[in-house]
Amino acid sequence: MANFVVWIDSAHAKIFELHPGDVKETDMKRHEIRHHAGADKEHNRHKQGEKFFCDVANHLTKAHEILLVGPAQAKDHFKSHLEKHHHESIGKKVVGMETVDHPTDGQVVALAKKFFKAHLAFE
Repeated sequence: MANFVVWIDSAHAKIFELHPGDVKETDMKRHEIRHHAGADKEHNRHKQGEKFFCDVANHLTKAHEILLVGPAQAKDHFKSHLEKHHHESIGKKVVGMETVDHPTDGQVVALAKKFFKAHLAFE
């Protein structure tokens, strides 16, 4: 099993699967659903967010441990989603969260490697 780092905001997620000597990346975007006349926009936005979070969570099933990173509150909302809907399978694998704005892919991977190295030292 690999460690994963997820950079996430409200509309985009980058998932990095870290193996010794190898990194696999998955890029995901939230799909917007067209609003129908009379439809509750806030309800539709919430449903879209939940669908996006479920799609991201489905990519984390093979994770040993997970680091969540990103700007603002999206990572917090995603963590709450995991705890509520995927606690036993994925939610309990989240071992850290870091606030970062819009780093390069290389910066995300470097941050994750440093985090997991330090995390292992404290286990």
